Amino acid sequence: MTNLKRKHRFGAWFAGLLVLFVLLSFFQMTHGSIHLSLHNVLTTLVGQGDAQSQLILLQFRLPQIMLSVICGGCLALSGAILQLVTENPLADTSVMGINAGASLGAVIFLALSHYINLTQTIGLPLFAVLGSLLGAAIVFIQRRLQQPLQLLLIGIASGTLLNGIILLIELQLNQFDFDKLIIWISGDFWNQDWSYIFVLTCAILVILPFMVRQLWGSDLLTLGQQSASSLGLAVRNKRRNLLLLAVLLAGIAVAGGGAISFVGLMAPHIAHSLVGHKSRYYLPLTVLIGIDLVLFAAIVAEVVFAPSQLPVGLVVAVITMPYFVILLLHQTN
Repeated sequence: MTNLKRKHRFGAWFAGLLVLFVLLSFFQMTHGSIHLSLHNVLTTLVGQGDAQSQLILLQFRLPQIMLSVICGGCLALSGAILQLVTENPLADTSVMGINAGASLGAVIFLALSHYINLTQTIGLPLFAVLGSLLGAAIVFIQRRLQQPLQLLLIGIASGTLLNGIILLIELQLNQFDFDKLIIWISGDFWNQDWSYIFVLTCAILVILPFMVRQLWGSDLLTLGQQSASSLGLAVRNKRRNLLLLAVLLAGIAVAGGGAISFVGLMAPHIAHSLVGHKSRYYLPLTVLIGIDLVLFAAIVAEVVFAPSQLPVGLVVAVITMPYFVILLLHQTN
């Protein structure tokens, strides 16, 4: 594929995915247990809506859209970085135990919140990030595990171990906290407070310069360690920094929406199939695909099964699991 053709394809797909995001956002704002007309939505967005529309839109539906953007974008980009660093097409934060580590950190904070002098708005993201670092350390300390299936197995084993610890902690909680954590761990936008969303957004903005710097020149990693080193790339430092970036993004995503699985596995593969493997093209599409996927799952979870509401993570798993199975079978052949 020539650069000009790839650029045109990128522009077309980027515009299409952006339009899809706008359409899904308006559908999310207008549909639900209480229907809002497009006129109500538009007037509320400009500050002239009635009290009911303001409550529904500003306190429930817009926060859900923002959390879909945060979780979907962070998970998709984190998965793309993991696949690049490990040279493993099966790499994903959920498969490799990083999500489980982030969930463990969050559960520990919630269980000890009465004894920790931190607000939930600050403490939960912080402990989720620390937990994601723990989950990543358990997997990547095994440096000899270079084969995709080996890395997959150790990731699943560490995730199972961490989830077992989470369950032990949950059993010590009261019924109310236990029920809340079960729903959150299955993947749910449980905290839709604007101050919490603001903290998550600030965390992304803080690591944004680091993100841009580390992704610059990351295409050289696809050439192999020897070739990349001969071109002046500090391969070991680049891989370590990119891995840290992936873990930070996963921690932020889990803090926002719980342990949503396989977004980071599916989105990069779709982006690769659309525009190839140049990071300047496939990474922006990866982020948009992840956002659209999580937002679509949020709509299905809330609208299709209304008045009941499913956890978003459960819907995402149903959508993405067949793709994971197909990819896994392809790797074993």
